Amino acid sequence: MRIRWIAVMVAMVAGCCATAVLWAVIAPKFGWDGWPVAGRAIGAVLPIAILGWLIVAPWKERPAVDWITIWLAGTVIRLLLTPLATLAIYSLAPYGPREHFVAAVGACYFVTVLCEVGMIAASQRRSAGCAAQRSAR
Repeated sequence: MRIRWIAVMVAMVAGCCATAVLWAVIAPKFGWDGWPVAGRAIGAVLPIAILGWLIVAPWKERPAVDWITIWLAGTVIRLLLTPLATLAIYSLAPYGPREHFVAAVGACYFVTVLCEVGMIAASQRRSAGCAAQRSAR
C-alpha cells in the first residue's frame, strides 16, 4: 500500500489551521479568547502532528496491516507529546485562562487526526482499487 503522504500532511495542516481560524472567530462570541489562543494551539499541535507523521516514514510502501500498526504507533507518540508541548507553550508565555487554550488545542488536535485518518482511508481505497486493476490484467 502506498500512502499519498504529502497530501496527508497538507490535509493535516489545512484542518488544523481552519480549526484555529474558526476558533478565533467563534470563541470570542462566547467570551473566550480568540486569535492569541488559536495561534498558540497551532504551535502546540501542528509541529507534533507533522513529526508524528514523518516518524512513520510514510513514503515507504508497506502492506496495509503494517500501516495500521505503524500509524497507531505514530499516533500514540503524538498523543503523548502534544500535552507536553501544550504545557511548555502555556508555561513559557501564559495568556488568559488555561481552559481556553486546552480546549483550542483539543479542537485542533481532533480535527488534525480526523483529516489524517480521512486521507489515509482515501489512500487505502485508491491502493485497493489499483491492486484490483493489476490483478484483473
